[in-house]
Amino acid sequence: MLKRATEGGTGPWRVSAITNWIAALAFAPWWLMGGPPVTLDGALKAALAGALFFAGQILTFLALNRGDVSLTTPVMGTKVIFVAFLAVLFAGNTLSPMLWAAAFLTVAATVLLGGEIRANRERVLPSVGWGFSAAFAYALTDVTQVKWVPEVGFGHFAPIMFATLGLLSFGLIPFFGKPLSEMPGSSARWAVGGALMLSLQATGIAYCIGMFHEVTLTNILYNTRGIWSVVLVWVIGHWFSNTESTIGSRAMLRRFAGAAILLAAVALGLRK
Repeated sequence: MLKRATEGGTGPWRVSAITNWIAALAFAPWWLMGGPPVTLDGALKAALAGALFFAGQILTFLALNRGDVSLTTPVMGTKVIFVAFLAVLFAGNTLSPMLWAAAFLTVAATVLLGGEIRANRERVLPSVGWGFSAAFAYALTDVTQVKWVPEVGFGHFAPIMFATLGLLSFGLIPFFGKPLSEMPGSSARWAVGGALMLSLQATGIAYCIGMFHEVTLTNILYNTRGIWSVVLVWVIGHWFSNTESTIGSRAMLRRFAGAAILLAAVALGLRK
C-alpha cells in the first residue's frame, strides 16, 4: 500500500509523515491501559525512543535515496544482529547459541530476499554507511523499549514514544515538495491504508518487546514479513499494480530460498 502511494506521486516524505501522524493517533488509546505514575525521567526515556525511531526512518530514506536498494535492503537486515548485541550489552539479556545462529541465519535470508547485489561502486558507501546506521538506530530503539518499558509501563511509554514520532514528523513538511492539499486522492487513500496497517504491526512488535522482553526472538519472528512479501507479491501483487512477480523465475526462486532459510531461523529461535 505504501509503495503504491509513493508511486502515485505522493513522495516518500509525505507518506512517512502521514504514517507517523496516524501511528501517533493509533497509540494514544494505550494511555488508558495505565501503569506507574509518569515521571519526567520516564517521559524523556519514551521520547528518546521515539526520536531514535524517527532517526532510523530518516537514515533509511538516505540509504535508499543515495545508495542502491539491492545493497541497502540486505544491509538493513543486520538489524537483528545489532539487536542481539545491544540486548546483551545494555538490556542484560543472555542469548543461547541457538538464538545467535537464528539471528545470523536471518541476515543471510534477508540478503537472498532483498535482491541481487549489483551496486554501483559510487553508491556502495552511501548504501552501507546509511544502511548500517539505520539498522543500528532501529535496533537501539527496540532495546530501549525492552529496558525501559517495565519501568515506565507500556500504557504510558508507547503513546509518548509515538507522539514524539508524530511531533518530529512536522519537521518533514519543508521537504514535501507539494502541500498535502495537492496530494492525489488515490495516493492519499493508499497512504492512509498503509499507515493503518503499519500502525497495527507496530503495535504488535512494540507490545511483544515491551511486555515479554524477548527482543531478539521478536525481531527474528518479525522478519518473517520477508516470506509474506514474496507470497503476497506473487499471489495478489497485481491488485496493487505491483509487477515484481515478473522479475523472472530465477530471482523468485532465490527469494523462496531466502524464505526457507528464514523459516529455519525461526525454528531455531523457538528452540532456544
